[in-house]
Amino acid sequence: MNKWTVNDIPDLHGRVALVTGANSGLGLETTRALVARGAHVIMAFRSLTKARQAEAEIKQSVPGASVELSQLDLASQASVHECADTIQQTHDRLDLLFNNAGVMAIPRREGAFRPDRSAAAHLAQHPTQSCGNTDQHRSYVCAWPHRL
Repeated sequence: MNKWTVNDIPDLHGRVALVTGANSGLGLETTRALVARGAHVIMAFRSLTKARQAEAEIKQSVPGASVELSQLDLASQASVHECADTIQQTHDRLDLLFNNAGVMAIPRREGAFRPDRSAAAHLAQHPTQSCGNTDQHRSYVCAWPHRL
């Protein structure tokens, strides 16, 4: 049985992808693989400094990479709404969504949305990033269900 590799990814020219947690680990490698196959990738991030470093690394390793940065803190509903609105205003569709962001082993911190930011980020992962009825659930990042 043949094992799947990134070489099996089809041509993605003309496709728009959103990768959460794109500044390190699996998110960074997912971004690298997608842009290498021609996708335009929206790199969702919390830390602008880390995101700019990741963007520079991607552009250095994949010449001609098409990426953009979009701030997204999953522990903040306001941030989710702002990210979704920005993406809707700048793109007519979203073809691929990679829910990669996660928070692990951090000290307990209180946030504006929920008492514990790490729990809020994990709980927000599915409802704020799944495609669905955007009329009732404005916080959905993937807001083009008719295109899926």
